[in-house]
Amino acid sequence: MELFLTIGEQELTPTLINSLIVFVILILFFIICGITISRANPRKPSKGFMAILEVTYQGVLTFVGQNVGDAAWKYVPFIVTVAMYLGIANLVGLVGLRPPTTDINITVALTLVTLIYIMLTGVFTKGFWKYLKDTYVGNVPKVMLILFIPINIVGELSKIISLSFRLFGNIVSGALLLSLISQLFIWLFELMPLIGWMPSLLLPFFNAYFDVFAGLMQTFIFCTLSMLWIKSATEKAA
Repeated sequence: MELFLTIGEQELTPTLINSLIVFVILILFFIICGITISRANPRKPSKGFMAILEVTYQGVLTFVGQNVGDAAWKYVPFIVTVAMYLGIANLVGLVGLRPPTTDINITVALTLVTLIYIMLTGVFTKGFWKYLKDTYVGNVPKVMLILFIPINIVGELSKIISLSFRLFGNIVSGALLLSLISQLFIWLFELMPLIGWMPSLLLPFFNAYFDVFAGLMQTFIFCTLSMLWIKSATEKAA
């Protein structure tokens, strides 16, 4: 199922509309979390949804800390927001919507936002010139600068391709394979009606892999790489 919306003369693509739907879901969820936290009594043991939030936060803080370091609490809001957006965006195929991450424009935009955030954390942590020196120069002998600076610049720019194309390629290939498998079952059913039970039995397993496992795995990889690059941008050069 694909949704279309026209604003004036501008037609919004289905992936953009679905991305906006994900944003609305996240905003509503964070509003609910904020209301729950504001109403919590710190003098009493947490119960229900508040208890779940506390346990989840501690788990995420520990995980981010293992990848980023002692200042993990600074980066938890960004990492959680990206993880939840990607998680939901990659799973909307379960309800018949086209995942926003099947659009290269969405994945590149998300990657650029992530890399800009990583750059800004490095600048605010070290200072502008120290960040540039550690990122593009390091402790390289002066005679080698003319060689290593272009290599480091290319390495930083390649992160755009590394994050966006990996995410885009895996989600698109999964959606395409699932579509081909569905068409195969339709063809088999027309050829041999007696095996009409096969799609209802096997398709859930393919959906579980391509929509759930692959989607969540790509979310994990994207966030893990982001955390490792945050650590690289904020730690001092050896």
